[in-house]
Amino acid sequence: MPTRPTRCLPLCIASLLLLASASAYARQPSPAASGSRLATAEVQTLLREHNRARANVGVAPLHWSAPVAQSAQRWADHLAASSCRMQHSRGSGYGENLFIGTAGHYGVKDAALAWEREKKRYDGGALRAGNSQGIGHYTQMVWHNTRRLGCARSQCGGRVIVVCNYEPAGNYFGQAPY
Repeated sequence: MPTRPTRCLPLCIASLLLLASASAYARQPSPAASGSRLATAEVQTLLREHNRARANVGVAPLHWSAPVAQSAQRWADHLAASSCRMQHSRGSGYGENLFIGTAGHYGVKDAALAWEREKKRYDGGALRAGNSQGIGHYTQMVWHNTRRLGCARSQCGGRVIVVCNYEPAGNYFGQAPY
């Protein structure tokens, strides 16, 4: 009788390894599913951080959009290919936040937290030329009409670039974010 469990042990171990690798593979979304090269955990982190900031001010949560993320990935790749120069895209129709930091030290959560830290400079009320300096990333995160989020990551010269796009766009003068 003692030999029977021993013969099963290699088969059991192989089955567990196969299950573990299949599970790990299943957690990585295909670029078509997420719209960008972000891992599922990164998508979840970005949604969690954005929706936490939105819940703090009573605004409805965002939902992930693969088409919006595809646009963000195209722009992140363009920025990486153009000497890492940070500049906003034009004509996409989306709201947009950009972040750059040292690769391996900063990631997508750091980008979202950096944008949210701008809240301390926001004095409330409608956006206008006199109160919008240094708060636009935060106000776009929590813009009340925005419903969909899509983000991407690219690398350039040892730096990570994070681009998040928002649909519909926010940050309109004369309107309050929430």
